Amino acid sequence: MLRNRFVFGALFALCCWYVFAYPVMRLGTWAGAPYDMGWTGGVLVWLIGYIGMWYSFRGPNMVARYVVVHWMGMSFILATTVLLAEVPRLIFNYPDQAAAPWILMLGGLAVVTAIIVSHHLAVKRVELPSDKLVTPRRIVQISDVHIGSRQGGFMRRIVNRINQLEPDVVVITGDLIDSSAVGIDALRALESIKAPAFFSIGNHERYADLPKALEMLEQLKVKTLSQAAHIWEDIQLIGVDDADRRDQVALMLPNVEIQPDYFNVLLYHRPVGWAAARQHDVDLMLSGHTHNGQIFPFNWVVRQQFDRIRGLHSNAHQHLYVSSGTGTWGPLMRLGSLNEISCIDLIPKR
Repeated sequence: MLRNRFVFGALFALCCWYVFAYPVMRLGTWAGAPYDMGWTGGVLVWLIGYIGMWYSFRGPNMVARYVVVHWMGMSFILATTVLLAEVPRLIFNYPDQAAAPWILMLGGLAVVTAIIVSHHLAVKRVELPSDKLVTPRRIVQISDVHIGSRQGGFMRRIVNRINQLEPDVVVITGDLIDSSAVGIDALRALESIKAPAFFSIGNHERYADLPKALEMLEQLKVKTLSQAAHIWEDIQLIGVDDADRRDQVALMLPNVEIQPDYFNVLLYHRPVGWAAARQHDVDLMLSGHTHNGQIFPFNWVVRQQFDRIRGLHSNAHQHLYVSSGTGTWGPLMRLGSLNEISCIDLIPKR
C-alpha cells in the first residue's frame, strides 16, 4: 500500500512538472531568458501547480478548483504544443527567439478552440437490429456529465436535447457528478426528462459523496440500478456499480437474475468486462469513462488502459457502445474529441 502511494505520488509530481514547469522553462529559454532564471521559474511554477492541484481536489472549494483545473488545461495544451515544436527545431535551422511567439500563438489558438468545442453537444446515432424485439425502441445514453466541473445550465441543455430525441428510455452510465459540493438544484433538470431514466454508479460518485448522490437522484425520480435489473417493456436493464478492479462485471453479473428472452442492456461505467457480459447473455453493454481522451494527445494514454475507448464494437449479435462522454472533467476543454449524447435505435429484425 505504501509502495503504491509512493508510485502514485511520484507520477503525480512528474505529470505536474510536464504540465506546469516544462512549457515555462522551454519557452523562457527559447525567448532568451537566462538558464538559471528558466530553472528557477520552472521549479516555482511546478511547486505552485502541485500544491494547487493537491488543494483543489481535497475539498469542496469550487472556486479554487475551477481556477486550478483551467490553468492545468491551458498549460497542458501549451506543453503539448511546445513538445511538438521540439522536432522541427531539431530538423530546421531557425532562431528560437523568432519561434517562441509563434508557439505561444498556436498554443493559445488551440486553447480557444478547446474551450469552444467543449460547449458543443453532438448526437451520435446507432442502429442495432435484434430478433428479441417486436417494436422499435430508442435508448438515449448520457455519460460522464461531470456536474461540478460543469454547471446546472449545462444539465438543462442536455435534458432539452434528450427530450428532442423522444427516447423510450434514458440511461446515465456514471460520473453524473464529480464533487461533494454539487446540490440538487444543479441536477433539477433531470425531473424534466420525458422518459423513464436509469442510472449506474461511476467512479466519481464514489470519490465524491455516493449516499448524497443517490439520495438526490431518488428525489429526482431517476432509478439507480446497483447490482440489479429492471424490466421495461421487452428490455431488461442491468446496472453494475463501478469498481477499480477489471473483473467487476464477471464478479457481479452472476448475482443478477438475467432473463435471456429479453433484450438485455448492461450499464457499466468502464469499458471493461465485455467478454463476461457476452457470456451472461448481454445483448448491449453501454459504458463511458474514457472521454475519448478529452484533450489530445491524452487519448494515446487512455488507449494504454482500455482496448476500446469510443464508439460501437460488435461480436455477432452482441454489442458494446462506449460514449466519449457528455461533459468534461476538470477544465471546460475538448481537443480531438466531442461531448456526445448517444442515441441508440433498436430495430426488430422480423
